[in-house]
Amino acid sequence: MAYASTTLHMLISCPGDVAEEDRAVIHRSVNRWNFNYGRHFQLTILPIWWGENASSEFGRHPQDAINQQLVDDADIALAVFWTRLGTESDRAPSGTAEEIERMAKAGKTVSILHCTRPAPIDCDLQQLQALRAHLKSLEANALVMTYRNDGDLSSRIDNLLSRQATMFMTKISDSKSHGPEEDTGVWPSIDFKEKIDTSSGKLRVRRSHYLVLKNKSSTPARNVTFSLDPVDDMILHGDDRGVDVMAPDSEMRFPLALSMSSPRQFNCSVKWRGSDGRERENVATLRPA
Repeated sequence: MAYASTTLHMLISCPGDVAEEDRAVIHRSVNRWNFNYGRHFQLTILPIWWGENASSEFGRHPQDAINQQLVDDADIALAVFWTRLGTESDRAPSGTAEEIERMAKAGKTVSILHCTRPAPIDCDLQQLQALRAHLKSLEANALVMTYRNDGDLSSRIDNLLSRQATMFMTKISDSKSHGPEEDTGVWPSIDFKEKIDTSSGKLRVRRSHYLVLKNKSSTPARNVTFSLDPVDDMILHGDDRGVDVMAPDSEMRFPLALSMSSPRQFNCSVKWRGSDGRERENVATLRPA
């Protein structure tokens, strides 16, 4: 069954020594998470990696092309290391290091994983030392997690995506709760009060109707006037004058003189001047009970 979903692009950033099998585990883990939890969170995570998603360019540095094509549009990043830091770029110790820094400066979530499988015999010791030094330098600002096998890696991906989904939902909820309230203005309604009358020796219930104007905005409403259509003498004499200022969340009541010939329903138009000085109007159809 189809459902609405927001797509988040997850950049996979890693030097060339990270095994293709590890990237495959990441892709499978993301697909499984999308299937199991995507509908609940209304999120779809889309992994992107330069080896699959970047397009060929001529005329500028490859890292600049990757930054423009993938990094800057990514929503979250997963950096994975094993034995190499990577090839040095013009601005950072490696392309992966530059992507981490670039994403972090943009305020985006970056997770860093380090594979602790035994290094190959022919690994580049200089690269291994550079990687260890770089990861050490990140400790003050990053929690670097490790994995040793496919199960560890899959578990790390699940935790990353669930945390990111929770953060995303919290951000959406906060934006809704702290968003600007709509200025709905002054609206009319009908209210009534019942009174028991025994003056004639019989028990009678008399109902008094009122036209109620309520200022539902968060600012004062000025020069409030109202009119009825069809025109009728339902407003008691002397009580049809406008209101100079209505405080926020306040209401004014005007007694209605209803008779058998009064219309069963009518339109009430309310005009007022808002805090911005503009004249506004609300119209509602009212039906006395």
